[in-house]
Amino acid sequence: MGVATRLLTSQRPLFEGACDFIVLRGADGDLGVLPSHAPLLTWLKPGEVMLRRGEREEYYFLEDGYLEVLPERVLIMAQRGDRSDAIDLAEAEGQLRSAEEALTRASGSSEQETAELEGAVAVAAARLEAAQLQRRRARD
Repeated sequence: MGVATRLLTSQRPLFEGACDFIVLRGADGDLGVLPSHAPLLTWLKPGEVMLRRGEREEYYFLEDGYLEVLPERVLIMAQRGDRSDAIDLAEAEGQLRSAEEALTRASGSSEQETAELEGAVAVAAARLEAAQLQRRRARD
């Protein structure tokens, strides 16, 4: 029996159900959560979340967020996110290109503006990676 799991974004809930295994990109690297995991609260970096229920795996992309693990439930909260299979590969490539160009043009900007642009590049790169992984999974 899996752990009750909710994946929420500010726009809408993305998932609610019992999961046997969860993999996400935590502040200190990728981490896995199994039922009866020790309590944990951590920040999430932009990247993919894998939710396994039995033999079925579902993949979601989150820009960033928080993970709360308690003995009886897991809560994943993010500002923005979507199913990985809903990401358009060409659009994700264009977003990364645009973010990188904006960062290049911003030389001499304030530290805060540079940090925001670097964050946008990181999100766009992680989004593109999720789209590419999804495309590979669909071929396999």
